[in-house]
Amino acid sequence: MAFEEKIPVAAVVGPTATGKTELGIRLCQRLGGEIVSCDSMQIYQGLPIGTAQPSPQELAAVPHHLIGFLPVEQPFSVSDYVDQASKVIHEIHNRGKLPVLVGGTGLYARALLRGFSFEEKGRDEALRQRLFQEAEKEGAEALHQRLTQLDPKSGAEIHPHNLKRVIRALEYMELCGEPFSAQAERSQSSQSPYQYVMLCLSYRDREALYRRIDLRVDKMFDLGLLEEARTFFERCQKDEKIPTAAQAIGYKELFPYFRGEVSLEEAVEAIKRESRRYAKRQITWFNREERVEFLYVDDFPDREALLESSLKLLQKWGIWKGGTAFEQ
Repeated sequence: MAFEEKIPVAAVVGPTATGKTELGIRLCQRLGGEIVSCDSMQIYQGLPIGTAQPSPQELAAVPHHLIGFLPVEQPFSVSDYVDQASKVIHEIHNRGKLPVLVGGTGLYARALLRGFSFEEKGRDEALRQRLFQEAEKEGAEALHQRLTQLDPKSGAEIHPHNLKRVIRALEYMELCGEPFSAQAERSQSSQSPYQYVMLCLSYRDREALYRRIDLRVDKMFDLGLLEEARTFFERCQKDEKIPTAAQAIGYKELFPYFRGEVSLEEAVEAIKRESRRYAKRQITWFNREERVEFLYVDDFPDREALLESSLKLLQKWGIWKGGTAFEQ
């Protein structure tokens, strides 16, 4: 695909609690854009607090897509995301608007923006549920160790806490008889249909980021996370299948509290600790990307300065030509 034919996409990515939603909205307001969520948990219905979905006010500020549209019991793969997000991006582009990708799920962003193609084979719902049940009994680490023995490359690339991805790899290998990394390599051979840059928000002062994460968790509880998680827990007890969203940070730490295994204080601290660890993994992930520009929030005196710097980078990468609105 020639350069001129590529669809411009601005991506606002980075670790949790860095202000991605706010910057994404301000870019859309300034340039005439629409937001496409890039978050593997914000897709689910009925879990707005724990998945940190944009507030009703933020959703009303500019058009948002792929947020809260999927029932929690419905499977959703990286391939599904790329398919859905690609359609939305083309629709936004055809309306003469700028697609602004916003979120911190690095695998989704990479697969979408680099134009990965996926082979829809090696899927079996019964096998997947058996592996989830094994993870419940043996622990996620045991499944990751099994993956590392069978496919060292996938074991090194997939984090032990990313249970959904570990199970997907084991499922594929059992059904297809080849390493999961082999199909992953094939999927990366396509050319990207997008002219894009990832604007990665972060903090030079890591402790400042961690304080923001802790405050964000406290705010979630103020908004009603405990009640939301309890309702979800009770629903999960009735379902035979374990929803993927049950592994999201904020729910999986509270479920032991509802079972009487830990105190609420211990659960809250576990959410904060896991959120900090997740932020570290996100930073590491985006450090490996090629078309990425880091914007350290603590370098800027205010949000306006951050916005102006973001706009300059969009010009640098050929996403935006200048002026007050998006120009194709």
